[in-house]
This record gives sequence, structure tokens and C-alpha cells, in this order.
Amino acid sequence: MPFPSGLPLFFPFPDIAIFMARWLILSYFAGIDGMACSQHIDDRLPRLADQGIEAALLTSPCAGPARAARQAVAASVAPSGIRFEMRHRLRRGLDPGSAAFRLVKAACLLPVYPFYLLEKLVLPVDSQWSWFPSAARRGLALCREERPEVIYSTGGPPSAHLAAAVIRQRTGIRWIAEFQDPVIYGNRSRSPRALRRFARIERTVCQGADRVIFVTSGAMEGADRRAGLSGKGRVIYPGAAPASLWPREKGEPCRFAHFGSFGGSRNALTILEGLRMWLEEAPEARGRARFEFYGTMDRLSAERIAEFPYPDTVFDGGRIPRDRALEAMRKSDVLLLIQNTEPISRETIPSKLYEYLHAGRPVLGLTWQNPELDALLRRFGHTASPADSPEAAAEAIARHFGAWQAGGGPPPEPCPYTIEAAVDRLIEVAGETA
Repeated sequence: MPFPSGLPLFFPFPDIAIFMARWLILSYFAGIDGMACSQHIDDRLPRLADQGIEAALLTSPCAGPARAARQAVAASVAPSGIRFEMRHRLRRGLDPGSAAFRLVKAACLLPVYPFYLLEKLVLPVDSQWSWFPSAARRGLALCREERPEVIYSTGGPPSAHLAAAVIRQRTGIRWIAEFQDPVIYGNRSRSPRALRRFARIERTVCQGADRVIFVTSGAMEGADRRAGLSGKGRVIYPGAAPASLWPREKGEPCRFAHFGSFGGSRNALTILEGLRMWLEEAPEARGRARFEFYGTMDRLSAERIAEFPYPDTVFDGGRIPRDRALEAMRKSDVLLLIQNTEPISRETIPSKLYEYLHAGRPVLGLTWQNPELDALLRRFGHTASPADSPEAAAEAIARHFGAWQAGGGPPPEPCPYTIEAAVDRLIEVAGETA
């Protein structure tokens, strides 16, 4: 039977009573600056507390300190998880480019490496899979200590959902599972055996949870086709906090800014090729436009930026903290959003979009086969252009530069998707299962 809920707190106003509910939240990543799946839960914890939710957060050793929640830690038990978590912790304490980091990493990880290779041959799944046994054990202990009335599993690695499934089976506590990314998305780079394992995880969550939350309608529809949701699926756009930005004073150059990582098919190649084509057609714009890239990037993108034929037009700002990213947004005129050109992009919306929508700047999105994302951009007065078409990118750059020359154009429409709205909807969904 489920554990009893928290005690009610009554306020001295008629017909108002707030119940201090207790939730157990499972998220592998938390408290990590710049990581989208960490930021997702980090931003929600204060709002949950404001709404009367006493949260116990169960995370991995990779996590930093949490806000507005009691925090517990469980460690992975397999070699791949031990290796991943140890490397992550070393990066927090040492400069990853230093000789000390390489020396300590080699000394710590060398004994694990043979077992890691053996594990990868036997279990071709993500490195965080073995977090779920220890998280389930620690979560059950937290249930005895905290007596939560809701289990909420979220985050990137699906091990949080597996641990929640075990806890739910043992306790009967209501379970809300949230997929930030699809578990299955037609990625044939995974082996058939790995795809079967992820398909089983998806079925376990979709059939065992009381409600399953998705961040796009496309992801929910895909999961329903594969695993069957029986009406339990809900879509909640994550939202963002409205940025404290102000209109940038007109000045040169016109700044296009991208915030986020580049790797694989999400790279700078299309936007750079579109920029080159536009500058060759409009040489008078050279020196009047500047493209800035902030975040980690793969070698190919870094090389293309370094070799760009008009070097004064591009700038690689590297990875910067969130507060500095907001400062760079304040100085920008157009925000760039770039998707992968692979199947997962059909069912995902980059979390950075919601910060962009609240920034009061026009957004140029390079999107890939995602009508839902395209509709969101256009609904609020922004641009959606194919992520695999340099010609379309060149046309979009020209339009935005022309609007900037004319004084900036009309301001974007206000966006209703906030963290507060997402948390309120999450609490409402949890209430459906009471």
C-alpha cells in the first residue's frame, strides 16, 4: 500500500488549505552548470518548494549541490558507471587539460579499464545503466525515511526510470515518469541488441508509471505507437525563466549568437556555408555582421570556424557559465538555434529554445523535419529554416540582417512557457493519479 501523504498546513484564510506533499525525485544529473538535463530539474526545485512540495532528490556522484531539496547520492556499480562518475568528479576538481588531470585519471581508471571493456562487449548500453540498482536500494530507504506520496523520475539516462519502477513495484507509491529525450528514435547506429534493451525500458515505463510526461507531442505519439500509453501520456513544455534582457541599442556589428554544444550532425557547417554564400553576394555586409559561437564544439566545427574565409566575421567564445551566457545574449541581435540532422530531431525541441523565446530577440532556427518546433518558432514571430540547406540559411541571414538595418523589426510575441507554468502543470498531472 502507498505510504500516507504529508500533513496539511492550514492558513488563516477561509477555504484555503495547502497540503505539504512529499516527493521523491530521481535524476542522475543535477546541479551541473550548462547541462540541459540537469538544468531541467534544477530550475524546478525552487518552484516545487514554493508550491508546498517537500522534495528528496536522489542523484549520482556527478551531481552538484541541489537547491530547495534534501539530497541523497547513489553510485553506479558497473565498471562503465564507475569510470564515468570518476572522470566527471575529476573534471570538477582538476583542469581537464592539465598534466595533473591526465596523471590522476590514468592512476584511478587503469584498474577499471579491463573490466570496462568486457562490460561493453556484453552490455552495449549507456554508461549510466548500473546506477539503477543502487538508486533503487537507496530510494527504498528514502521512502521509509521520508514517506513520499509521489515518485518523480526525470533526466537524461533512463536508469532513473528503472530505479523508479523498482521502487513503485515494492511500495505502490504513485509514479510520474518524464522522458526528456526519446528512448527509441530510429537510431540504427545502435546495435539490434541495444535497441531491444531500450525498447524494453520504454515499455516498462509506459506500462508501469501512472503518468508519463513528454516534452514534445511527437515524442509522446512515437512512444504510444511503440509501447502503448493507454491514455497516460501528457506533454509539458519545460519553459524557462523570463530573461532580464533589455533591447540592445543599435550599434555595429549585427551580432548573431549561438549558445550550446556542437557535435556530430549538430554542427556549424550549414550556418557557416550559408554565411559565406551571403557575404559573397553582399560584400558590403562584411564587417557589419558577426557570428558568435558559445559552448563546446567538435573538431570539425572548430576547424571550419578557424578556416572561415572572413575571420573577422566569426568568433569562437568557447564554453561559458550560464550568467555569462545571459550577458552575451544581452549584447546579441539574433539568436541561433541549430538541430541535429538525424531522426531524434523529429521528436525533440532543444531546451535552449525556451530561453531564447523569453529573451526578446529574434530567433533563427535551423530545424530538421520537426513541424512542432517550426510551428512554435513561427507562432512567436521567429524563423524556421532547414538545417541541411545552406541556401535557405543564407536567405534567412539576409532577411534578419535587413530587419536589423531597418531598426530591428517588430518585437517577438511574448512566450507563455515558463518554469512556473511547467511545474504547476506537473503538479496538476500528479494530482490526476491521487
